[in-house]
Amino acid sequence: MRAWSGERIEFLKVVLVNVLLMNLARFGDILQSRAAVSDLVRRGHRVGMVCLENFVPAARLLPCLDHIAPLPGAFLLARLKERRARGGFDAARAPAEEFRSEADGTDWPAALAGIADFRRRLHSEFPPDLVCNLTPDTSAKVLTRFLANGGDCSGFFVDENGFGVNGNNWAAFFVGSSLERGISPFNVVDMFRKIASDIPGGPGLRDAFPTPGDVSLFRPGKKARLGARRLLGEAAGDDVNGHVAFQLGASEDRRRWPAGSFAALGDILWREAKLCPVLLGSASERRLAEAYADLAAHPYLDLCGRTDLAELSAVLCRVKLLVSNDTGTMHLAAGLNVPILAVFLATAQPFDTGPYLAGSCCLEPDLPCHPCAFGSKCAFDLRCAQAIRPEFFAALILSRLRRGSWILPEDGSGKARVWLSRPDAHGFMDLQSVSGHGKAERTVWLALQRRLLRDFLDGNGPSPPAPEETPDNPPLCAGRETAAALNHAMALTELLQQQSRLAARPTGAAMRQKLAGTWRMVYDALSANPDLRALALLFAQTCRGGNGEIPDLPRLAETSENFHRLLANFSKALAR
Repeated sequence: MRAWSGERIEFLKVVLVNVLLMNLARFGDILQSRAAVSDLVRRGHRVGMVCLENFVPAARLLPCLDHIAPLPGAFLLARLKERRARGGFDAARAPAEEFRSEADGTDWPAALAGIADFRRRLHSEFPPDLVCNLTPDTSAKVLTRFLANGGDCSGFFVDENGFGVNGNNWAAFFVGSSLERGISPFNVVDMFRKIASDIPGGPGLRDAFPTPGDVSLFRPGKKARLGARRLLGEAAGDDVNGHVAFQLGASEDRRRWPAGSFAALGDILWREAKLCPVLLGSASERRLAEAYADLAAHPYLDLCGRTDLAELSAVLCRVKLLVSNDTGTMHLAAGLNVPILAVFLATAQPFDTGPYLAGSCCLEPDLPCHPCAFGSKCAFDLRCAQAIRPEFFAALILSRLRRGSWILPEDGSGKARVWLSRPDAHGFMDLQSVSGHGKAERTVWLALQRRLLRDFLDGNGPSPPAPEETPDNPPLCAGRETAAALNHAMALTELLQQQSRLAARPTGAAMRQKLAGTWRMVYDALSANPDLRALALLFAQTCRGGNGEIPDLPRLAETSENFHRLLANFSKALAR
């Protein structure tokens, strides 16, 4: 087992198994798996990871991984197209040629053969007792079942009949909350922890570690540290009083703060404190660095496309602070314990994808349209990108560096919601408002969901909040329409309980036919309301089997009763 510099490994009374985590998402998602790996190792399991081959360097940053299996996704997808482009006919591959699609040039038998070879190598090097998939895509679900090869699956997978399965309530809620902005009350790192905690024969979700273990990433080695020192030395001089890193890019253009705003921020930091900005990013983000250069009136260091992951880590370890959009670089800095000021625009929001590092500062535009829905076209000309001014960023940064805390400017130079990351009483990462938004309707609604959903998602049934924890004022975003939808769904779940009991009797065969219709009405009542759509998918998970069929009737009666109580608790809290 690789050396781990974290806290003492705590072994529970469970059978040692090989747990294979699969994460086929991006760089940042892999880094957000670090707490899940930590928890599994603390239980005494050996942990391997499947990731796309171009993200292997990210997986190597996760302490305690016993095995990394690079999936050659790009090679598999492009296999025939590359061969077809070369021309010619390979007689040895003639049978496969018969199945080639002339429309797109693909050769699925060759791709399947590559996947089969990948599984053979994997089972030879790290035979998994359990495959836990953290990527809810259909292809990843199918691959999970294939790699398990008859063994246990958890997370997101398909059952033996090919139906998609969300392995536990947390997995179901993860899918639902990721589809709707504004109803994502849990940080993705904590969600991954809970999804991966569902180990057959292990402790229940509620009995899993209440707080994450050491979530630090491996520190860069000597070679990378020397390389970072050399790179930063290019900006050395008597006037330089340290470096502040700027991550200019983001996964989407609309989710990034403009390069011109970064340049204006750099001007202020150089003028006020002789802090030299260091531009970070990939080679594909060169255009952002060029836009920055056209507007900057101060010294800066451009490292876009000039560092590998190890050198990027080493650079982050040497700067005073990182200013970033919602990016993988932000998650890397969090795992390296680097101070972070992050901005979340468009669909990005800090409640679910914020940095998993206590004391980080997160900014959102204080606009009623933020966060916007996935797939929607902005009707306001991306005004969120201009809502928070560089002066606001600079005041926060200078106060953090000079006084050790994030202090808001007094001149009101930007419309921003300002949050500090902090663990809550249950060990989950939470956000504390320092800009007076703690009692805002959206904040109260998210806090209410955190309180009421945690026990339910752990499979223990709903528990009402203590009186002193119930919001004094119902959130307006969950006003009359949401209250009406809740009441309607409550009445339907009560009907579903009665029908499931009647259907269990010998004379109740006709009632069984009504169950599916009532189930659908509950689902429709919840999914029609934006505030409740995540609950709709959760209801589908708890009241219906993974194979698409209504489960055994005793379970249906019990789960519909629990869900009825959960909805009742929401309704009571909103009625106060």
